[in-house]
Amino acid sequence: MIMYLGLVLIVMIVSGTYILLTLKNNEINKSNQQLALYAEKISEQVIHSATDAENIQERLSNTLTSAENMQGNVLDAYGVTIASTAVLQEPYPTFTDSAILAAMDGQISYSFAKKSTDSSGLVREWITCAYPVENEAGEVEYIVYTRMDAGDMQENLVASAQTILVSAVISLILAAAMGYIFAQTLTGPILALTKGAKALANGKLDQSLKVRSSDEIGQLTSSFNYMAQELKKNMSEISKEKNRLEIILHNMTDGVLSFDGDGNLIHINTAGIDLLKTDRRNMNLSEFLHTYDINAGVYLDMEKENANRSVIFPVGKQFLKASFAPYGNKQGQREGVVVVLQDITEQKKLDDMRKEFVANVSHELRTPLTTIKSYTETLMEGALEEKDLAQEFLGIIDGEADRMAFLVRDLLQLTRFDNKQVRLDITEIDLNDFLSRMVRQSQIHAEAKQQTLTFTPYEKPVIIYGDRDRISQVVNNIITNAIKYSLEHASIRVYITEDQDYYKVSVKDTGMGISREDLPRIFERFYRVDKARSRAMGGTGLGLAIAKEIMESHQGKLTAESEYGKGTTMTMWFYKNFPPME
Repeated sequence: MIMYLGLVLIVMIVSGTYILLTLKNNEINKSNQQLALYAEKISEQVIHSATDAENIQERLSNTLTSAENMQGNVLDAYGVTIASTAVLQEPYPTFTDSAILAAMDGQISYSFAKKSTDSSGLVREWITCAYPVENEAGEVEYIVYTRMDAGDMQENLVASAQTILVSAVISLILAAAMGYIFAQTLTGPILALTKGAKALANGKLDQSLKVRSSDEIGQLTSSFNYMAQELKKNMSEISKEKNRLEIILHNMTDGVLSFDGDGNLIHINTAGIDLLKTDRRNMNLSEFLHTYDINAGVYLDMEKENANRSVIFPVGKQFLKASFAPYGNKQGQREGVVVVLQDITEQKKLDDMRKEFVANVSHELRTPLTTIKSYTETLMEGALEEKDLAQEFLGIIDGEADRMAFLVRDLLQLTRFDNKQVRLDITEIDLNDFLSRMVRQSQIHAEAKQQTLTFTPYEKPVIIYGDRDRISQVVNNIITNAIKYSLEHASIRVYITEDQDYYKVSVKDTGMGISREDLPRIFERFYRVDKARSRAMGGTGLGLAIAKEIMESHQGKLTAESEYGKGTTMTMWFYKNFPPME
């Protein structure tokens, strides 16, 4: 329709322009003829009848009157005005026109749209004619210069242009209306099909177009409706199957990643994003292997043998197990690989703890057993004959046996806590009195190292409920550690504070302190900050772990604050509302 209207517009422009140019040329030719006749009239009635130049102005004024919109002027052979119908006396107007120059050469000449002023001083456009008048010798003696105001002609041309423009607009409107009607009958159904096809491509499958005829376009519309119906049916089945798979994958705790044959990621479920701690959905297989530092040989081996492969890799503080499984088409060609991710952090942690526990127990038992074995062999080889030496060896063997007994006892105690087999003998405890006695019992050990051990009783009676023996074990362990790991002349202070829910018993020393790296691990089993020194002081590495279990069994907790080289503060939190159990 736009091409059709453009064609009509081009025709109207060309025809209108031709008409305007023709009218303009006709008007100019008509005006030139009038000016030439007027110039001939002046030449015959004025110039040929006059005796001299002065007589020319008189005869021009008496013989001729100015024609409508025309002026007559007589110029000498040099182009100087000597008479004029517009100005009756000197000074006469001076004219500068190329037509005058042509007339000086004996040629009648015309010009159009020459701008100059009239007798009133107004600037106008003129149509001019320069008519040479020759004497008997054939020389130009005078030039008759006539001119006509072109304003009326311009107005007529503008009026004609407006008429043509209005006609063109009306023609365009009529052509548009007729073209629209024609286009609707032919392209309307095609446009409807095009719109329906775009909607179908955008996922709107419930398309049903109205069949308006039985011709080829009508048959095409019927075929489109059938195609849309079948496509909707097939897409519905695919969508149901996809939704089932999406629900299964979304609710899986394992992460699933699917890569196509080019290694591009085509699917990742929510668990996979959470496990990998990433929001990238456009990474390829190479980036996946490189980002998580997975050995590419696992994937290459899988390609060779067409079998599943697994690898374990860390992501932050987690450990993931990635199982690579290839998939292909019916022809056996590989089309990609599926990666299943499993979080094995807890399993690995338990496995590491089991290995570390076995290693620690083995190490703790091996040392005393080796010592006992060595001294026993020495005694059997004859050292029994030397009574003093035998007594010394037997004392060492007895000490190492006690050390193993303590270790086995602590392990059994932790095992009972782990299996919830510990029964607490809950009694009422006056904390001020209880701590005073515990400090007095440890006073002799502190004085042996010239340390100051003090207890500051709380300002009011503090009553808690708990198992006295087990709480004694916790307090004794913490005070003993403070004495052991503090240098001579150190200060150890025991005091009580409270908040809304807890009574807090703190043991603060000025000992060697604990480094920031070791502080979070001091409650782990067999963990020692200084292994050689701790073992030399007779510790098993289980004391704080047992103390922590005891405090938690009383609904309390055990915390530590320390600055390396300045000292440590161990705090026992006793829950105020711990029930007095039988």
